[in-house]
Amino acid sequence: MEGFQSFIKGGRGAHGICYAFGSIRSLAHQQRCIDEARTSFISSAAAPKNSLALHYEELALQELGVKDAAERMFVDARALVTTPYHMIFNQLRELSRGEGRHGSCGLGIGETAADALDFEPDVLRYSDLSNQGLLGCKLRWHRDLKRRQLEGLMAPLAAQTGAARRKIHALLSQMESEDEMEAAHDVFAAIAERFKLAPPDFLAARMRKSGATVFEGAQGVLLDERWGFHPHTTWSNTTPANALQLIKETRCSIQTTVLGLTRAYGTRHGTGPFPSEDEGVTLALPEPHNPTNEWQGPFRAGWLDLSLLRYAIEVSGRIDGLVITCLDRVKDLPEVKVGTGYGIKGDSWHLTPNYSAGLAEQEKMGKMLGEVDVTYTPAHPEPPAYARQVAESLGLPLLGSSFGPTARDKVFAF
Repeated sequence: MEGFQSFIKGGRGAHGICYAFGSIRSLAHQQRCIDEARTSFISSAAAPKNSLALHYEELALQELGVKDAAERMFVDARALVTTPYHMIFNQLRELSRGEGRHGSCGLGIGETAADALDFEPDVLRYSDLSNQGLLGCKLRWHRDLKRRQLEGLMAPLAAQTGAARRKIHALLSQMESEDEMEAAHDVFAAIAERFKLAPPDFLAARMRKSGATVFEGAQGVLLDERWGFHPHTTWSNTTPANALQLIKETRCSIQTTVLGLTRAYGTRHGTGPFPSEDEGVTLALPEPHNPTNEWQGPFRAGWLDLSLLRYAIEVSGRIDGLVITCLDRVKDLPEVKVGTGYGIKGDSWHLTPNYSAGLAEQEKMGKMLGEVDVTYTPAHPEPPAYARQVAESLGLPLLGSSFGPTARDKVFAF
């Protein structure tokens, strides 16, 4: 593999990297820099950097003996930088909603994207980190902006009680802390010294070399800012569109393959519509890498929903083949079935993309998904046959199957 390219906004999921001898490491930003000495990781302008997490992750890799992770990671100069003030405000906004939380990683990615839309010239970008004076000015500008925006949240924040009130107090104190400002400045300056800027032709040069370049998204298509079910969405186009545009801009004539990935069962971390959620499946398939946490809430599981997958495939625009993971876990289920259709009050209902819909219509669609009755069809209990059955139902070639957590448990057909 020649390179890894991230291409969307959104908090990067922590990838559990499992070895044949049983060790597991969980990384969000530099997972490809562990064992693949020839592989570079490239972060595009479309992917905001949680640079504080990047910093501490790189230190952890050094302790594991990976000394060159920073040397193999390149960041687009235009990449947005998430500051502590984005994270603080993100968490305060979610706390202000009380019982009506939208669900969030609590990492400030949405706030970073919103600021870029509203205050384009003033936001902090990766190229600013090497300019000490500009870095300090922009950090203070971001803090002042969040202070002003807090005025609209103070009433609902004041209404919170108990643990939420204590958390709010701690976050407000953190926002005002000069020690926090100084620490952020020092960490960002250190990051600028260690992680390289990607020159304008960097991606094209990499792609012309032998080997594959993998474009990796951060979140699923059903969380897409346009096609997801508002407000339980992310601030990004999570379809393949950004990756295909980046490839187009390189003017490289290369073969491309767009893979649609899904687990063998349905999952959702946190709130939002999940028609095929099943408590029995959640209990039978405990999640080792995505625990319940303060912001996202519980990790939920259910039956694979072919209606949702068809919707995701259609709005993606292009999917060349299917990859199904976690097939080994099918054997842990008391029965095996898939969702094949919906009904509402006895009438059938079809989930189809509305190409003229706005956020209000997407929100309405999400609420309807919370009311549907799912029709289920028995599926083959043997994992390989189950995978073929799902791919056939979706009308896609099966290009990859994963029967376990390690690299040797994967089978690819491309």
